[in-house]
Amino acid sequence: MNLKALRKIEKKTQKEIAKLLNVAESTYNGYELETSEPNIQTLIKLADYYNVTLDYLVGRPFSNDVGYLTDDQREFVKLFLQLKELDQAKVYGMVSGIITTY
Repeated sequence: MNLKALRKIEKKTQKEIAKLLNVAESTYNGYELETSEPNIQTLIKLADYYNVTLDYLVGRPFSNDVGYLTDDQREFVKLFLQLKELDQAKVYGMVSGIITTY
């Protein structure tokens, strides 16, 4: 899952995200370490909070079946997914920064 990278992008602590989800911090820590799995309602809350898809959240590989993306967008996503987690977080932060300046 991409939970840790998303949390770091948002500059949140595990305690803050656990509170948002109404779970113990140790429970949330288990989600990040992948020693336990959140239920679907929790996954939906996280996806909504981070404004990502459930597929992205759980690290599901990109599929070319995403018909609503242009070829360039699809290629960008493929390249993005080849990056290490920390580099993905950096790119996400840069793109978010660009968007907020508009």
